[in-house]
Amino acid sequence: MIAALDAGDVASYAEVAARAGHPGAARAVGGVLARAEGLPWWRVVNAVGRLTPGHERLQASLLAQEDVLVRAGRVVGFATSHRSRARTAQAAPRVRSSSRVESALGN
Repeated sequence: MIAALDAGDVASYAEVAARAGHPGAARAVGGVLARAEGLPWWRVVNAVGRLTPGHERLQASLLAQEDVLVRAGRVVGFATSHRSRARTAQAAPRVRSSSRVESALGN
């Protein structure tokens, strides 16, 4: 099983879907995160690092508490590398999906 996203980890909806064995199900990941309680929804952003519309202030605050740099509604450096890793104040986070999202998507 894929481990849950840890503090400082950031992944895109598409990355979570692909790692859960459902490439192309990025919208489904968003739906699961919107409905399920206890999942680290704030650690998942769109493909270019944009925060969740309507929740930008809260998401930025939660990410900042984990030392993830956010500027102008986007995770700094998220989409600049092939692996889409975000930069933190200390080190690049690991990009992993949540096993609970994986289960919710049918794995």
